[in-house]
Amino acid sequence: MSYSHRIWIYGPVGALLLLVLLYSIFWRVQADVLAARLDRANGGEIVPGIVFAFAGEAIGGFPFRLDAVLDGVTLVHQGMDGETAWRTEKLALHAMTFGRGLYLLETQGLQSFELPGEQGESPRVIQVTPAVARASAILRENRLARFDLDLWQPEGKDASLGADATRTFSAARAQVHLLGRPDETVDVAMKIEDARLGAGFHPALGTDLSLVELRGKLSQSGTLTALESGTESVADAADHWREAGGALAVQRLTLDWAGVKTDLSGALTIDAEHRPEGALIGSLDPGAVLSALSGGGLNVAGLGKSKFSLNFKDGDILVGAGSALGGAAR
Repeated sequence: MSYSHRIWIYGPVGALLLLVLLYSIFWRVQADVLAARLDRANGGEIVPGIVFAFAGEAIGGFPFRLDAVLDGVTLVHQGMDGETAWRTEKLALHAMTFGRGLYLLETQGLQSFELPGEQGESPRVIQVTPAVARASAILRENRLARFDLDLWQPEGKDASLGADATRTFSAARAQVHLLGRPDETVDVAMKIEDARLGAGFHPALGTDLSLVELRGKLSQSGTLTALESGTESVADAADHWREAGGALAVQRLTLDWAGVKTDLSGALTIDAEHRPEGALIGSLDPGAVLSALSGGGLNVAGLGKSKFSLNFKDGDILVGAGSALGGAAR
């Protein structure tokens, strides 16, 4: 066999091996950069006032992905009312080594949320164990263009010190979707299906909450740019958003609670203490409400539709003329 013929046989093979070697080096560099960034972030503030920490890490995903699996993850936020923390046993981050800025996140195991208690009281602790918990985020020009969260069969309980064991909750599925628009608005969609509240919460209309579905639009999202880039605290970003006239226009909030069905709409913003403020207006069947309040013991024929409102003010939720539905919203 002539020398020229050997070049045509071994040349492409050698070029392919060289390409594989160069890509392997590229992937290794990308993985090392990700590991270094995680190590620098560990134990420090990723956003002013929010501390990120983890106990261990593993990088993988060769050849086409970068996978970071973190153990013992904690996010702590120091807010106006005290410290809020989220903890999970495992957090996995998946990203392509090339292409668009799409990131996938998965959590596994027990998750806990620690919320500030009333003055002089212990923090409130909520524990949640979803069967499947996934999220995705798309970044464009270092800004969040889209975010999706999907939880399948989440089950939770109030794990605060001395809490009633029947303070539990569950759902078949819970979703949150955010989509940024060029006009500095964000489309908001949320849906909770087949939720059930434990008796320890003393739900006014019963334990079965079949559907909560919200569609709305968040305005003045441009004021949140500094928060997205990690240079502004959540509290400061909330103040700037409120001062710019930011609001959540609720186009439709659908509720199906123990047979009481309603659609509400309106607008919500936040007050100076970052509590929801505004009103949602809709209509419902008073007969269905009476039946739900009596646990089905009082069956009243359809009484038509009556208008009512949910008013959010000073941390309270008021119904109609102003009877309190609940305590301070947190």
